[in-house]
Amino acid sequence: MKEDRLIYLLESLLGKSKSARGGDEAVFSCPNCNHHKKKLTLNKLTQKYQCWVCGFKGARALQLLKFIKAPYTAFQELKEIDAQYKFKATHVEKPKDQLQLPEGFITLLKGKGLTRDKAYHYLKSRGVTAQDIIKYNIGYIEEGKLANFIIIPSYDDKGLLNYFVGRSFVGEKMKYKNPNVSRDIVPFDWYIAWSKPIVLCEGVFDAMSIRSNAIPMLIKKPSKSLLRKRFEKKVKTIYIALDDDAKKDAYNMSEFFRDFGIDCKVVKLPTDKDPNDLGWEKITSLIHTTESASFSDSIQAKLYG
Repeated sequence: MKEDRLIYLLESLLGKSKSARGGDEAVFSCPNCNHHKKKLTLNKLTQKYQCWVCGFKGARALQLLKFIKAPYTAFQELKEIDAQYKFKATHVEKPKDQLQLPEGFITLLKGKGLTRDKAYHYLKSRGVTAQDIIKYNIGYIEEGKLANFIIIPSYDDKGLLNYFVGRSFVGEKMKYKNPNVSRDIVPFDWYIAWSKPIVLCEGVFDAMSIRSNAIPMLIKKPSKSLLRKRFEKKVKTIYIALDDDAKKDAYNMSEFFRDFGIDCKVVKLPTDKDPNDLGWEKITSLIHTTESASFSDSIQAKLYG
């Protein structure tokens, strides 16, 4: 059965489950609170899950795999399961003006031909991996106003599209073409584990290079939605990894967050280098060795840049 295949996959990652509610649900050990009893309930038909001890929850099994940092093969298996069987989606009210992916969008996994190859080679040159392509549902456009553009979607915490970034891969004068919609969102919200430290950076390629819990701000300061989410989720630690030319912005941001009792750490990047330039190993090393920002750090940044 389709549900059994999903449960077998999850049991290989979370350990043996037990059946509940007449077999409609499976109960696992919670990877968030690690309670000594199985308390994470997953509905086999909708994939919706929740821990009845710590409140850890999500709408799809994909979120759970991302949280536990499952291996690439597990994501492949889940994608096959979702493609082969139609799970009953958790009901989500879609606004009438819900943003859609641009016309002609083709996922890189399904694309063929020269345009697809060029798009893939461009992404590879930016350090984007096959795992990233699957995780972020990256695609491209062959014809129209966005012809020869990579499309990187962003989804909110309900799995609805809230933005996308279009990036040319053939040398267009206008490198980026993005939708004319509000940026008061939390980019990549679908992939964020709010119980863990988050990393704020500038662009989507920076976030993909950082890999773990990174939010591309798209603008020079956090959106209202991001600030609101931080308070709702009670985030305790924030790393700020902006380009060197935005050092003052980074320290102004750190001051703001510190005023609310958040441990804020400003990652000092080399001149003319961003997280995407550095790559995953170097930026991860910098993040892990970054100390909490102080008031004197902020003053020095304002005075000397």
